[in-house]
Formats: sequence, C-alpha cells, structure tokens
Amino acid sequence: MKILALHLHHVIEYGYMRGISRRELISLMEKPPVNFLDETETINERDFYMVIDAITRQLKEGRLGIRLGSFLNLSALGLIYRISLQATTIEEALYYLQMYMTATFPIVNIETKVKADSVSIILSIDNNRAEANRIILENILTVIAREVNLMTTREVNITKTSPFFSKDYPDDWQIADNYSVNFTPTILKATLQDRSRQQLDVLIPEYLKLIEGLKSEASFTNKVKIASLHLAKPELPDLASVADAFHLTPRTFQRRLLTENVTFRQITDDLRKQISNLLIRHNRFTITDISYVLGYSEPAAFIHSFKKWFGDAPDRMRQKAFS
Repeated sequence: MKILALHLHHVIEYGYMRGISRRELISLMEKPPVNFLDETETINERDFYMVIDAITRQLKEGRLGIRLGSFLNLSALGLIYRISLQATTIEEALYYLQMYMTATFPIVNIETKVKADSVSIILSIDNNRAEANRIILENILTVIAREVNLMTTREVNITKTSPFFSKDYPDDWQIADNYSVNFTPTILKATLQDRSRQQLDVLIPEYLKLIEGLKSEASFTNKVKIASLHLAKPELPDLASVADAFHLTPRTFQRRLLTENVTFRQITDDLRKQISNLLIRHNRFTITDISYVLGYSEPAAFIHSFKKWFGDAPDRMRQKAFS
C-alpha cells in the first residue's frame, strides 16, 4: 500500500524535535521520497513502519501517539477545517474525510456513525502490529479531535477511546475495545454555517511559514518555538503543554531554556510579535480577532504590547501597510 509521504514527514519532524537525527530515520527507508512535502509523493508500508518502530524504540513512551497528534495539529493543515469548507452537511464532511484517509493513508480503515445526538469516527488497521498501530491510531485520533476543537469558538465535549487507555492518559480519553473519537453533531453544524470567526485558511499557512523559517537553527529555544506553533489552537500553548510535548516536567523544561539564557515567556512574546506582524497585514482579521488568536484576554492588552513592539498602534500600522 502507498502512504502519502507527508504523513511520515510529520513523524520524522517530531523525532527530530526530540533529538533523533532526521538522516538516521530516513536511512532506514528503502525508497525515501525526494520531497516529503510534495503531496504527490508516496512511501511504502514497510518504510512507514520502519520509521515508526525506530522512534518507538528510542523514545519508549506509552503516550507517544498522543504527543505526536498534539504536536502535529497545524502541520496537518487544518484537515477537517479544509474538508468542512467543501461540505454543507455533517455527513458530507465525514464522507470527504473518509475519502481523504482512504486515498492517503490506506492502511487505516475508517468508519463513521452519525446519530441525532452523536458522531463517532472509528479507526482500525488490519495487521498484528499492535504497538506500532497504537502509535499511529492514537496520533490520528488526537489530530482529528484537535481539528474539531480548532474549528469551534467554544469549549466542546470530545472523547477519544483506546484499548491501551491507562490512568496517565489525558482526561478526555476512555477505555474501549476500539480506537474512536466521539462528539456531538451540533459542533460541525455550527462550523458549516459560520466559518468566519477564526479564518484558518489564512492563519494556518502563516503559522507554517514561521515554522519553515525557524528550521535552520537547531537550538532548543528554536525547537520550543516550532513546537509552540504546532501546538497552537490557534492561541499559543502554555508552558506545561509545550514541556509535555518534549516529555519533560515544567521545571526541567525551564532549566533547559535557561542554559540558553532565555525564558518561556520571552519565547512566547517573540512569537506573538512575529504573528501579529503577519496578521496585521490581513484585513480579514480585526484587532479583536488578532488579540484572540494571540491569547490576550482583551484587545487593550494586545494594543499595549503591539505599541511596545513596533512603536505604533496596530490600526495605524495597518493603514500604513495598505497605503
């Protein structure tokens, strides 16, 4: 079976963030793609599992799939969001999702069940590689759940299930015989009716531009910046979330940053500055939208920071940019 190379690219990038050489992982492949980011490039099933198995052996983490899914959210380019742009009903959106998975990730079987009060997406793989499949399926479930959350403007009730569930899993996971993500259909209905709030078709590519621009430097600080952008939803994550992506306690995480004479707050402040400089050039984002994306409690706090960064108010800078 041929798998879209982009799916493995995300895994390799996470391995690199955790200290595993990209070259080492790619060397395991019989036929590595010329360009992992090319959406026409595919890899074979053997090469896919070789890389998954190598990362699993080196990191030795029960929740690796969940960490992968959390880290890879924006790299997935807003999968469900992009699908929803083509759909007018929940059934149609889920049909597009199933078609995408079948075409790009054929080792994964996907079944969708839509009822009046619930939607379930059930995943499985028909082979006996239980541990590797656990990583793959928990990864995909986490991405799907985060994408659904990303599309909404309010807290939603989404549960995920896994046969490997244990007490150290996040609170929104449960034990079950299958791998599934479950939520209420009203979530997608609201999004299909009003897609204007977060304008992710603009936001996600801008975040990815920042990620690509950061990749040339291998410092831990740079890796933290990249991880923060991947974990954005769309507001930037807190310290505990980023530390967990590296499988570090918050205290150890902060100590590693201090060895490079930087704090997490400085990193977040720098990212907010870069993101605001990008988004201020898009008229589709109001000042309130940008302050929300950057995680400010109110526009006034964002305006204060913006003046400190650029020496001018955001509305005046926007006027200059379009004059």
